[in-house]
Parts: sequence; C-alpha cells; structure tokens
Amino acid sequence: MIQAHLDHRRVWRDFDYCYPVISRRSRGVSLGVNLNPDKVCNFDCVYCEVDRLSPARRRDLDLDQVEQELGLLLDLSTSGELYDIPPFDSARPEQRRLNDIAFSGDGEPTTAREFTAAVARVAALKRARGLDLVKLVLITDSSRLQAPEVVQGLEILMAHQGEIWAKLDAGSEAYYREICRSQVPFQRILDNLLATARRWPTVIQTLFLEWQGQGPDTAELAAYCGRLEHILRNGGRLQALQLYTVARPTPEPEARPLRRLQLDAIAAGVRSHFPGLPVEVYYGPEEWA
Repeated sequence: MIQAHLDHRRVWRDFDYCYPVISRRSRGVSLGVNLNPDKVCNFDCVYCEVDRLSPARRRDLDLDQVEQELGLLLDLSTSGELYDIPPFDSARPEQRRLNDIAFSGDGEPTTAREFTAAVARVAALKRARGLDLVKLVLITDSSRLQAPEVVQGLEILMAHQGEIWAKLDAGSEAYYREICRSQVPFQRILDNLLATARRWPTVIQTLFLEWQGQGPDTAELAAYCGRLEHILRNGGRLQALQLYTVARPTPEPEARPLRRLQLDAIAAGVRSHFPGLPVEVYYGPEEWA
C-alpha cells in the first residue's frame, strides 16, 4: 500500500479538477486545483511526470464544478474524515492538517483564461468558511507573471494569505533551453521574477536533477546564484528557496533524481551566497536515493 506522502497523483475519485495530496513542501494537506485539465503547457520540462500520451478527460474548465469539488474536499479535510480514507489514513499526525489550496495541475495555471475568476472564487470560498489560516498558493513556471489579467489574479491571491511559488530551474539560457524546453524567452522569465519579487515576497522553486548522467556543473550553479543576486540587488524580495529533485517517474529515462549528498552540496553552496535566505531542501523518493 502506497503511503500518503508518496502519492502525488492529481486524481481524486471521479473529480475532474480538484485533488488532495500530502505535500512535502506544505508539510500537510494541500488541495490542488487543476486549471489545465487539457494537459496543455507552455513548458515541456524533461522531468515533467504529466502523462500527455493518454487523452485528457476533459478540455474545458467549469468553475462551478471546481467550486463544488473544492467545497467537498474542504469538508473532508476540516472534519478529519479525509484521514479515514486510503491512502490518507497512513498520514502521520503532524501531516493531518490543511495547509493550503494550490493552483497546480497538468499545465501552467496562469495560461487558463479563467485564472483570475478561479482565484476569486476560491478566495471567496475560503473566506466564507472562515479558513483564514489556509494559504492560497500559485505554483507557476513564471512565464506570465506580468500579464495584466494574471496580475489581477495575483492581487486577489496575495490578499488572501497568498504565496507565489515561482520556477527558476536554470542560470544560463542554454541550460534553460535544455531542461525546460520552452519557447518562452529566458529573459522574460527573469524579468517576470524580478517584477513580481519587487511587488510581493516570492518563493523560488528550483528542481535540480541528473540529466543524461550529469547534474548541473559549477558554472551553471554560479550562473543560477547570479540570477538570484540580480533579483535581490534590484529590490526583489525572496521569501525562501525550495530546492528539490525528481520525485516521480518521468517519461524521459535520463531525467533522474540527484543523490542526497549532491543536493546537500548544492544547497550548502547556495546558503553560502545568501546566508539570510531560508533554503529548504526536498529529496527524491527513498527507493531512488
């Protein structure tokens, strides 16, 4: 039987959009809201575990159904009934807490035309239930953070205990192209991160991996630290860094998790550059360590 904290599938019963997980980074229950059921994404990361070979269950986004599904999951989470249902019955005591509602799914949430409306509905649902301590989290590839309609959604999110977890997986243009395989210019990612961090404290999430037998080299890690330095030097506020590695099987066999010692060494180097910045480290699954 799979343990709850190792089960990261974005499926729950017959729901189309919402799902519960025990999240390592949330240190408790995170209720996911998938705004991309069509599996369309503007990145094609080598480590992405989304199965894009099988057809999507649906391609539309029904916000009424999103609200209904999320409401049922909130009921189960706040009543404790969720922990009677496998695999959540295996959750440890400290994991049995509702930490956040996260916009994270099978694509980039901010590409959904309904992004702002979805954030507004979820914020209203959370407020109506008195869940002031439950965060709203956007997990994003950073590609559309300055689009006016996205900024409108972010304003709502940040007014309701929001956090922005923004991807930066590379320091150099070449490595970004190789790992993220996106048509979005790397400079746009960097500009978006700086503009967002100037306005709101931002969490940077970075996945380091072994790709084609190699982890990121010294020059790439130096370039990565340089990007973070640029944000801080130009008025950006970084709330924390989340350094992690591959945690699930990927469609690319050469995308592998870093060993614990490798990730620890990277984290130590980053901490030496930014001594006042919280650096959180999340390892791969034990069976791959």
